[in-house]
Amino acid sequence: MTLSVWRICTTKGLRRDQLGYGSTLSPGRWHLPPPDGQSVVYAGGSRAICQLEKRVHCNGVKPIGQALIRLDLPDAAELQDVREGFELPADWIDQEALTQTIGVAWRKAGDALGLWVPSAVESSESNIVLNPDHPAFLQVVVTVERNPFEFDDRMFP
Repeated sequence: MTLSVWRICTTKGLRRDQLGYGSTLSPGRWHLPPPDGQSVVYAGGSRAICQLEKRVHCNGVKPIGQALIRLDLPDAAELQDVREGFELPADWIDQEALTQTIGVAWRKAGDALGLWVPSAVESSESNIVLNPDHPAFLQVVVTVERNPFEFDDRMFP
């Protein structure tokens, strides 16, 4: 059974080879841009968490020019979970430098296509950090579900 994850991104970057570009521009909770880190692709375990994540990262301004895409991960791809085998402290949400260190080390190891991580917006939800240089990334199928993607106005009072 194929595992699907979702991403809300600019309509200018809908091809698989473009998905990691934004992570090269600025740091995130689980990565650093080059030269200290490498590109990654963030996705959510559900369409809803993608909307919440985008909402908290847009500084209250309703994003425009966005699309909702589905990423179908290859069946045999190795996925790891930061909650298993990584020493993630209970207060991880307040330690962004630590989560970046974990993410950078995971990315540099290159062992897995993805790393499941808890959402800082809703800790019972999961996001996934994908390694665009992993061989299995070439098998990720990108499907545009909504272009343009329009946010509900009530999310941006």
